[in-house]
Amino acid sequence: MRLVLALVLCAGLLMGVVDRLDPAFAARAASAGGNLGLLALNTLPAVALLLALWALTRRLLLACWLTLLAIAGLYAANAAKIEHLQTPLLPADLRFFSEPGPALELFGHYVSFEMRHLLPAAAVILFTLLLWNRPGLPGLAGWRRLALGAVAVVATVTMVAGSGPWKRVFDARRLGFEPWALAESTTHVGLIGALLMYHWELGGGDVPRADREAALALLHDHGPALRARLAATAAGEPAPDIVVVQSESLFDPARLRDIPSGQYLREYHRLRKRAKAGEMTVPTFGGGTIRTEFEVLTGVPLDTLGGLQYPWLELHRHDLPNLASVLSRQGYRTTAIHPNSAAFWNRSKAYPALGFDRFLDIGAFSKEDVVGLFTSDAALTDRILAELDTGGQPHFIFAISMENHGPFDWRPGLDAERLSRLSMPERLDEGGRYWLGNYLYLLEDADRELGRLIGALKKRERRTLVLFYGDHLPALPPVYHQLGFEDERDAQLQTVPWLLYDSARTRPQRFNTRSWLLPSLLLDAAGVHDEPYFAVIDTLRSQIDLDDRELDGTEQAGLLALARLQLRGELPSLLDEALAAEPAAQDEQALAP
Repeated sequence: MRLVLALVLCAGLLMGVVDRLDPAFAARAASAGGNLGLLALNTLPAVALLLALWALTRRLLLACWLTLLAIAGLYAANAAKIEHLQTPLLPADLRFFSEPGPALELFGHYVSFEMRHLLPAAAVILFTLLLWNRPGLPGLAGWRRLALGAVAVVATVTMVAGSGPWKRVFDARRLGFEPWALAESTTHVGLIGALLMYHWELGGGDVPRADREAALALLHDHGPALRARLAATAAGEPAPDIVVVQSESLFDPARLRDIPSGQYLREYHRLRKRAKAGEMTVPTFGGGTIRTEFEVLTGVPLDTLGGLQYPWLELHRHDLPNLASVLSRQGYRTTAIHPNSAAFWNRSKAYPALGFDRFLDIGAFSKEDVVGLFTSDAALTDRILAELDTGGQPHFIFAISMENHGPFDWRPGLDAERLSRLSMPERLDEGGRYWLGNYLYLLEDADRELGRLIGALKKRERRTLVLFYGDHLPALPPVYHQLGFEDERDAQLQTVPWLLYDSARTRPQRFNTRSWLLPSLLLDAAGVHDEPYFAVIDTLRSQIDLDDRELDGTEQAGLLALARLQLRGELPSLLDEALAAEPAAQDEQALAP
């Protein structure tokens, strides 16, 4: 009886901690309305962990203490992610524990440990050791221990799998859970419950089925133009080298109030006068490089995945149609370069499956290449130029920079004199100036390297295309709060610069676009016109202005269906059906002004 009472008290303590730490409950009384029931649901997974640890250690107090530490760690990670990226934890975030080394190395930069933290940390360790040294319960042995462990395992496995009873308890409709609106769902459901339900909804990791009728309707609406485009033949010009540079956290500070236009990104502004360029909408903010990376490589919106947020981690298969596989079929060598661990975001497995011949990660760089916290953009430029100098067949290089990665509230080793020369808006306080100064310092490096890269490529005999863009806005909370944006929109809605430069041709053109449309632009410039999906998307860009217009429901449904068919390998058969020859009179009528 005493053990039952102790277990109930431990469960109550866990519930109290969840109530205190979870943003969904912190501002509300747990006993108000249905909040107590919702709080209990969020505590159930913690109780399952408690039972497992109890069976493992035979020490109830130790098990309770370790569970409390796990809960505290979970909510601390959630708070840090919200602070920097303004989005809560996702189940895929927890997958970093499978290969914790690279994740700890990167995310450790966001955690500051000071001397004043030593005493609490030592107290936690000492208390844990004291509980461990207490004798285990003599009655919890043999079949009783096995039974308790079995209950814990069954509860955990069925909960993770989303077996029937659990899905009835965590009823998504009743609780207001929407997988495509995780931040709002976490507020309604609670963090632990939302993590569990999100895992159930998207744990399959497959591209959702496509609405073929919606895709057919969109294709039929633009049949003549699409048939004409797909029937066109390339001019037969020599294939250019292609360099794509995804520049970490790059945006134009002139979008902020009190920062004059053209003060920063001077090389970008100079080069865009001789290139296609503009602003670009991306699917992420403050982090989540993998999302923009996915859109640019595959040419499909992230929404195509039905709520998945980390494609290379969450998708079961990675051999998706993308730029690397397309250009490989065109006779290109394909190389990915990113000065971070290959294991991060599961790129070590994803990139070979995507069709990259080589992947150069942090191992291709040295410690002398570091500026601040990460490998410099200058070292990345050097590596790109070295790879291109190998000659032979055309080369496709996809490079992701690292120097300008957050955090920006701590940046050792920067030139203090250069930092002091940076012009700062007067409205920023000392903290805001420190954050923005670190960012602008690194932004200047990225911009300078863009100019150096293109300057070097202009001297080469072989024509080269350079696609350069920012992956998302940097996480600068105090700066955004104190300055705000010129257009008065939220930081999450701001755009980033993009540029497509042709070393052999000067064809300036200004327009805004979306990151998933860049591959069709790039392939068109390279003269690759025989890849059906990208040809269709490039045609639809001109037909219905995909770049910078809110699409109606029919158009949106059709594009989403086309993208899913592309990823599932089902598009060719549908194109044959949709664009089969129609009576000539219909085509002439459709093409008539």
